[in-house]
Amino acid sequence: MSLHDAAQWLSDTQFSTALREDPYPYPVLGCIHVLSIALFGGMVAIGNLRVLGYTMRDIPVSQVIDQFRPWKWTGFAILAASGVLLMLSEPLDCYNSIFFWVSLALLALVGLNAWIFRSGIYRRVVEWDSAAIAPQQARNWAWVSLALWIALVFAGRLIAFA
Repeated sequence: MSLHDAAQWLSDTQFSTALREDPYPYPVLGCIHVLSIALFGGMVAIGNLRVLGYTMRDIPVSQVIDQFRPWKWTGFAILAASGVLLMLSEPLDCYNSIFFWVSLALLALVGLNAWIFRSGIYRRVVEWDSAAIAPQQARNWAWVSLALWIALVFAGRLIAFA
């Protein structure tokens, strides 16, 4: 079975049809998805802005990141669940949308960037935790994170138009 055939099969299921055609599921899922993007992306942005030295300079980086971690992961869980349900509501449209595939690639890059940051420069956070501005390498990763997130939000929004 090809990926297109799988998307067609999903599209023909009663669940997908209900998500797509009933009056409430799709708009409610869309709202939940946008709010979870705001929650998750906002928590990521706050951490990045602290690393860059634009916010909360008097609070250690690790404290800012740790304080918002539960909110970030809650937002991510809701984001992932609502995103999967939105995809299941229109699997053929997603399959045919270049922006859907770009969004998935950007999401993978966001995750890779976070993993590299956590397993790299952040492992030495004790050395620069209380500095008003983090070392250049940490700031570079924060800029990459912000750029990837902005690109991901735009690509995700363009799924509806392509």
